[in-house]
Amino acid sequence: MVECIGGYFQFSVKADGLYFTVYPPKSGEQPATVADALYYLDKKKIMDCDTVKMKEAFSKAKEAPFTVKVSDAGALESREFGIYTMSSDLMEMEAVFYPPFEGAGMLDEDEIIKDIQHLGVKNGIKTDVVKDFLAHRRYGHRYVIAVGTAATEGSDGYIEYKFNTELKPTPKMNDDGTVDFHTLENVNHIRKGEVVAVLHPEDRGTPGEDLLGRKVMPKKVKHVIFRHGRDLTVSEDGLQLISSVSGHVTLENDKVFVSNVLEIVDVDNSTGDIDYQGNVNIKGNVLAGFSVKATGDIAVSGIVEGATIVAGGNITFNRGVQGMNRAVIKAGGNIVTKFLESVEQVEAGGSIETDSILHSKVNAKGSIKAAGKKGLIIGGEVRSMTLVEAKVIGNELGTATVIGVGVDPAAKRRLDELQKSLQTMGANKIQLNQIITALRKKQDLEGELSQDKKEMLQKTMKNMLIIDKELAEQKKEFEDLQSVVSEDSNARIKVYGTAYAGTKLVFGDQFMFIKEKYDHCQFIKERADIKSALL
Repeated sequence: MVECIGGYFQFSVKADGLYFTVYPPKSGEQPATVADALYYLDKKKIMDCDTVKMKEAFSKAKEAPFTVKVSDAGALESREFGIYTMSSDLMEMEAVFYPPFEGAGMLDEDEIIKDIQHLGVKNGIKTDVVKDFLAHRRYGHRYVIAVGTAATEGSDGYIEYKFNTELKPTPKMNDDGTVDFHTLENVNHIRKGEVVAVLHPEDRGTPGEDLLGRKVMPKKVKHVIFRHGRDLTVSEDGLQLISSVSGHVTLENDKVFVSNVLEIVDVDNSTGDIDYQGNVNIKGNVLAGFSVKATGDIAVSGIVEGATIVAGGNITFNRGVQGMNRAVIKAGGNIVTKFLESVEQVEAGGSIETDSILHSKVNAKGSIKAAGKKGLIIGGEVRSMTLVEAKVIGNELGTATVIGVGVDPAAKRRLDELQKSLQTMGANKIQLNQIITALRKKQDLEGELSQDKKEMLQKTMKNMLIIDKELAEQKKEFEDLQSVVSEDSNARIKVYGTAYAGTKLVFGDQFMFIKEKYDHCQFIKERADIKSALL
């Protein structure tokens, strides 16, 4: 009798024939099966065996072993053996063990392992399973006796875009139930140096090894690379896509594009207000009530109605501005336009060139020239730091028209204020420096400052930073105003056609009303008087 915790059967050869014994399992274990016994007969080529009696033995061996003679003939005694089956992918081997004839030889660990190796297995033999079988011997049980090393599957590479790849401009619903068409998310803004996309490389996984020692490759994964247009750079590690310009970013067929020029057909309910880091080109019109702001240049091919246009650079209107008495136009540089009509406010850091200015308030640091085909300045107030040129100023109806050149008295007052402020802050800075120097000497001598002295030092240094920043800002403003004031002496108003009576001419803080018509002349300031002279 072998040591087995599961149910099993065993053949024995005696003088009068072949006997068959069925042993019941220990509590909780599985009984032996008729199918295993029949398989045993077939495997060991045992003939003339009474299978009916064998089946009866299984039914009677529920509580105690039951033995029955199954053949008058003997049989070749078989020792304990195992049947080994390898899976189709060669990654797993199962073993089913069968008992020996009574008194025949038993398997040991080395013999089992050699049998497995003889079948070609070079990898993954589970010696702990072999030991488990030898310790408990469950015949007919399927033991997973060898397992290959599975490949570690990888993952596809992918690109993480740091912007909205599916822009869908949607109007905002206000609390009062109205719809706001001005604030639409229709542009992915980007600043120079910002990361627009991050590449997550593919994980190719790790090869495994089957029972025969051959490599098992993981599934192929997707390899990705950045696809992009100009003005984008890839970081040194190849994992970040960085914009070289400020502007906007788009994704077209998995290719990233950035540009510092935003092109729009019309500015209306479909676009909302525009606020852009770069240049803006508008091929159509800008409707009343909307605004366009850009850090660079703005160009509009169509009409600008009662809108707000603000550019850090130049502004170009191919047609002009119909302001409806509410348009606001501001440029850090020059403004070029066909006409300005009923514009609430026009400001240029540079010059203004136009064909006509009608009933508008216009101000420029540079020259203002209405020298086109019409060359009109009628109504409103037009002021330049240096020069105003026009063919016609005012009209026969005496429409109130103000033309100003030179420095605004307010600018001169501001220059005086800045000069006094710079002197005061300079003195304050000297005092703060003295305090900081004294506290640091005390620290060097005593090794450490008291808590109140530490707080005083920190507060003084903070105040020093604030003053330095204010000094830099006010100094720049002072220098800009100084350069403007220095040009005041050359300021003039030129009229290539007619200046009509009723027009008010302003030179700095001096002014005069034209009382008669002047043709083809210029107006200049001589000391405290405003005079006309030939061109």
